[in-house]
Amino acid sequence: MIKILDTLTFICVILLGSKFAIQSANMMFDLHLQWYFFENIPHLSLILFISIFVFAIPSEILKENTNY
Repeated sequence: MIKILDTLTFICVILLGSKFAIQSANMMFDLHLQWYFFENIPHLSLILFISIFVFAIPSEILKENTNY
């Protein structure tokens, strides 16, 4: 269970980081890069940010409880 939560957290972090990297590259270099699969999802950054905490906090709690 812990590995699944860690994997989901990692996926959310990668998606959020790549979203901001694409936005930064578009602004700096005047490119027109797009997310074809995720472009139509409203508030995707907020959803990913909340999902990171939803997956990471229970994972850390489970890790802490298994050490005892």
